[in-house]
Amino acid sequence: MSNFNTDEILHVKNGDLEYIQFKILNKYNVKHCITLRHGGVSIGEYTSLNFRTLGSDNIENVLQNVNIVKEELNFGDICKGKQDHTDRVIVLDNKNKDEYLFERLSEDKVDGYVVNDSNIATLITTADCNPIIIYDTKNNIAANVHAGWKGVINKIYINAINIMIEKFNSKVEDLIVCIGPSIRKCCFSSEEESFKEKFTSVFKYTDEYLEYENNSKRFHIDLIQILKHELKNIGILDENIYVAEICTRCNTEDFYSYRAAVQNNKKDYATMATIVQISENNVK
Repeated sequence: MSNFNTDEILHVKNGDLEYIQFKILNKYNVKHCITLRHGGVSIGEYTSLNFRTLGSDNIENVLQNVNIVKEELNFGDICKGKQDHTDRVIVLDNKNKDEYLFERLSEDKVDGYVVNDSNIATLITTADCNPIIIYDTKNNIAANVHAGWKGVINKIYINAINIMIEKFNSKVEDLIVCIGPSIRKCCFSSEEESFKEKFTSVFKYTDEYLEYENNSKRFHIDLIQILKHELKNIGILDENIYVAEICTRCNTEDFYSYRAAVQNNKKDYATMATIVQISENNVK
């Protein structure tokens, strides 16, 4: 049985259910989890804690999986739009939350949320993409962001931070950024120059994130290094960036991986969930 505990993350196991938490967010009483693939009711390719509603999994199984985690951590209303690798971030509050209740399967395309109401839990799904939690330690505001390689290039995480600054007066030096398990440099590779150019046309510091295999056309891209560079570039303190050092592609017994599904010629794939909810009156 795997153990992913480190100085930065806590691997929680309660029966069959397993999830990861960031210790720094627990310090600020931010209710959150990043699920592993265990402890749910889905079967087959989705075994067992699947949150993907767009595949062929029985939707009742997905809703039951949501309730399993909701009851485990006593989350409030769990909300989610339709992820589409956009750079769109919305403010979710008590005025618009009903539209995004998970069970309503909203068709509104959104990949990030900013919340300052303590009764709302936001949910994003990932299966190699980067789940990013941003927390304002002074104003008790949280963002929950889905950033695959398209989201990294389009800087959806910066969009979330800008909303926190512009609408809630957050200051970058007060922000904590936590990046959950995702595909890492070891497994994120290609030989397509056109794909490489999608990154090099935006991020000029190629020596930090781009590496070729010896005597090979194949290159590897380090999305975590890009994220760190971009976050620090806007003023996020290096000591306030926390990364769960887990590659989802390398650990498919515990995490879902879209890349693994494709490489194994699977017709479909499942996803984990990152759920975030602030605590009431938790300003430090």
